[in-house]
Amino acid sequence: MKKRFRHVAGLLLLLVSAGSTLSACQPRPMTVIPSATPAPTGIPPTATPIPSAAPRPTATAQRTSNPNIQARWTFQTGAAVWGTPTISAGTIYLGSDDRNLYAIEAQTGQLKWKFTTQGLVRSRPAIAAGLVYFASDDGYLYAVDAGTGKQTWRVDIGNATELEKREHLGSSPDPSGYDYLQSSPALADGQVYVGSADGKVYALAANSGEINWAFETGDRVRATPTVDNGTVYVGSWDKSVYALDALTGQLRWKSPIGGQVQTTALVANGLVYCASRKASVVALEVQTGEIKWEFSYGHNMWVESSPSLANGVIYIGSSGNMKIYALDSQTGALRGYFDARAFSWSTPAIVHETLVTGCTNYRSTEDNGLLGLEIVPAKPGEKLLTLAEKWRFPIEETLEAGGDWSGVASSLIVVDGVIYFGGLDGRLYALTLPH
Repeated sequence: MKKRFRHVAGLLLLLVSAGSTLSACQPRPMTVIPSATPAPTGIPPTATPIPSAAPRPTATAQRTSNPNIQARWTFQTGAAVWGTPTISAGTIYLGSDDRNLYAIEAQTGQLKWKFTTQGLVRSRPAIAAGLVYFASDDGYLYAVDAGTGKQTWRVDIGNATELEKREHLGSSPDPSGYDYLQSSPALADGQVYVGSADGKVYALAANSGEINWAFETGDRVRATPTVDNGTVYVGSWDKSVYALDALTGQLRWKSPIGGQVQTTALVANGLVYCASRKASVVALEVQTGEIKWEFSYGHNMWVESSPSLANGVIYIGSSGNMKIYALDSQTGALRGYFDARAFSWSTPAIVHETLVTGCTNYRSTEDNGLLGLEIVPAKPGEKLLTLAEKWRFPIEETLEAGGDWSGVASSLIVVDGVIYFGGLDGRLYALTLPH
């Protein structure tokens, strides 16, 4: 009980401080680094071949409000899964707090290989030209062979984070006590773009790891860069969104939006959609960074979910007020909402005309897990559409794996009608939904 009171008190104090805004300031100069940082001495991490006692897919008897929703298989890692999986050529790649990157057969859930680092792996892997790129809390960005898991290169990008704080999140009123995300690499035109805990955005040569440029913001960068038409869009904990030249790293514009940014920007319709811990969603002009519209949640609660777009509507979750919102993509006007009864940090996705997102909370409840919502269009003469619950797929609390949290913080991927996502119980799920 004392532990719960500590969480609530810490959260209230944090929310009071989160509403303050940061005045615009000049960005720090771009730093150009000529070559990749050498790996330190010692034995480098390596791929681990499958031992006879390797983890295997496990049957699951999850509770669900729809008996037609079934887990085809689950794969158990050694700790919580915060990051989103990636699929390529029939293989799922997934990081875990057990410090491993896993390669898992998508059809069967069988382990192919795992690669061990010295830190938590919460970034979503990116794949190109037979290499898998991912970041670890040990400070490095890695490139490993997609087929074998053997390391091709690794580069120190200053991403080292104190392990003890990351393993016990939600226990401090300071924002760093809720520093649970990790920037994921984005690939474009032979370069890898990634943010770091050292406050920089890096661009590295995908084939060699050579650092082509590094742009320094005012605080740590946990958001994943979005690359569009030669520009890198990325938010920072300094409460600003940046547009950088993808080739040179030169600043194109900086837009202060009043809250720490952890979400991945969405670029569409000439706008950059982003959310922050100011408890609002903004649409920025893609050329200038000028705010076109801002939707405030009306509460001093963070927004950690990243936006998705479908049929002119932005769908996005929230943290403190536990709602899923539908917003007009051109005006920011409210189009509908749903009370999820749990935090939603995932990026919503539409699967078989169902809006699906992850939900999480401090404790184990039936509200934590994967949530499916029916999108009911607005009736003639009405402005609001309806988001109605269709089903929930609860994820049980496993404190040994997830620390103080349970449910699904991961976003999901959908391939051939199968949903793949990670749970804070340490499992990778392959879920089949009815059409």
